[in-house]
Amino acid sequence: MKFTIAIILMFSLSGFSQRAKLYKGLPKKTYYKNGNVRVNREFDNNKIKNYSTYYKSGELRSYYVFNSKGMHDSIANFYFPNGKTKTVWVYKRGVVKKRTDFDVDGNIIKGKKKYDRIRECNNNLMRNRNSLRWVFRRANIHLNLGYYDEAIEDFEFLKSKINVDNISPNLKRGLYQNIAIAYGAIEDYENSLKYNFKSYSIDNENQGVLNNIGFLLFNAKDYDLSMKYLNKCHEVAPDNYYAFFNKALINYEKGNFIKAKEFIKKTLADERSEKHLARSFNYERNLWTTSGEIYHKLGNNALAINYLNKAIANNTVNSYAFKSLGDVYTSLGIIDQACLYYSLANKHKYSVIHNDLEFANNCNN
Repeated sequence: MKFTIAIILMFSLSGFSQRAKLYKGLPKKTYYKNGNVRVNREFDNNKIKNYSTYYKSGELRSYYVFNSKGMHDSIANFYFPNGKTKTVWVYKRGVVKKRTDFDVDGNIIKGKKKYDRIRECNNNLMRNRNSLRWVFRRANIHLNLGYYDEAIEDFEFLKSKINVDNISPNLKRGLYQNIAIAYGAIEDYENSLKYNFKSYSIDNENQGVLNNIGFLLFNAKDYDLSMKYLNKCHEVAPDNYYAFFNKALINYEKGNFIKAKEFIKKTLADERSEKHLARSFNYERNLWTTSGEIYHKLGNNALAINYLNKAIANNTVNSYAFKSLGDVYTSLGIIDQACLYYSLANKHKYSVIHNDLEFANNCNN
């Protein structure tokens, strides 16, 4: 989201070492709903030493080390769900001195504008530690690239350095909304709802806020209230494809498969949906897997297989897509193929990621 940052230029930092204060009082460990550790923090005399983040599967997501002054120091890594390195940061006294990004196949990424913009932010912060503007920019870029913990750290740091009562309502709403998106992405739905409703109290007709609340209520399984906010979102913005997607999910869960197909077709009709809803490593139940599920329930297994294969082509460790393909081939009576996909679902920890402890099949795997 883009909104004015002029007001932020009026404030300055008093030193990055104060970032350590953000970790005071935080628990040593936080967990996903499936019981797996999401964040592990190590303290020494109440000072943060390091922290690690994990995917729902239990695989390592990122690792950071702090120096005695509470600044990021040494090398920090970020990983894809399959264990391959996504990003390597080299820190010195809280500032990134070097950053290398990789794609899922291990190739170095060059020329991607958003990665270049992060480098620009880091380079400016090396020269001017007192610039909230560059911290703000980096937070938004991290959010857009899926570095949610990093975005939260920057956003919370900004919030700790400015008096939000002194900034414009539009800027405040946008700041709260972005923090809410980041917390929602790491499944901290309590904090996400808190910040979304802070945004809602400022502007109750913002389509992004309304859709986000609907999505969070869907995850809380309050489908009727979720639909209320999604309908209001479409009153404000009739073509909001995120809201169409969330309505498809709700109708699928309620067994209204024909209605779910209507909404998924509206989602797919917007070409932006593929970019934003189909390529997330953090959310396996994405545009392709949901489309596959819906068409399978309606008996169009050829189209279901097509969509589920798209999900796997994008993310080769998508356990949800493998499990769904197993279901499709089971319904077709092609048991060997079904067992292959069920085994891959197990390999990539489907039952752990999706808290489906009843997942079982007739295969010996």
